[in-house]
Amino acid sequence: MRVLAVIALLSGGGTAAAAPATTACTDGLCYTDEGGPIGYVHAILGDTPEGRKVTFAGRSFAFEAGFIEDTAPRMADVNGDGAPEAIVVHSVAGLGARLVVLALPDLQIIAATPHIGMHHRWMGFAGTGDFDGDGRIEIAYVDRPHLAQQLVFLRLQGGQLIEVDRQFGLTNHRIGDAYIQSTPRPCAGDILLMSPDWSRMMAAKIGAQPVDLGRFTPQAWARAVECAAP
Repeated sequence: MRVLAVIALLSGGGTAAAAPATTACTDGLCYTDEGGPIGYVHAILGDTPEGRKVTFAGRSFAFEAGFIEDTAPRMADVNGDGAPEAIVVHSVAGLGARLVVLALPDLQIIAATPHIGMHHRWMGFAGTGDFDGDGRIEIAYVDRPHLAQQLVFLRLQGGQLIEVDRQFGLTNHRIGDAYIQSTPRPCAGDILLMSPDWSRMMAAKIGAQPVDLGRFTPQAWARAVECAAP
């Protein structure tokens, strides 16, 4: 469950600091923005706080540069050991975003993709699941959902995130939205996301052409998530 809390940091005299900290949590995994400017000025997720510290089970981790650029903390078992890992979208000025997997509870980096390589270039986390039916878990994200609009499937192997498929003409985010429009569908073994013009619902899995599931409405999306008839 996700929790969003705004915490006013108090000085010794009991007055609120000028820049309050903001903490977003999912099942005990938290991102904290400790206040103050970050120097990136992207705001691709609207007013969503941009975390600079990851905390879990009394431990904390911070990247040497940059910040966390996602709508919520993410956890999933991506190495098959029965315990979850943290999945973080990490952005750095001049380099853009990358995907990082952190071990839990110690918050050590297990693997990471390269940064996209350009300032203000982002990736939208899409979900995790078995997207090819082989029993192994993949991570899916959309590479530059407003520009390239490419769905990428990754698998964690030998301490590396290996790209196993890339599909074009798919997205899961609109500029300024504080939410991401994609979700895995265990009932179909695929992932549900959007067409580039946001008019159609698309289902994608590894090694197959995306399937058009019809015109998008919130009601149609809710039915599609459950694999219910239109």
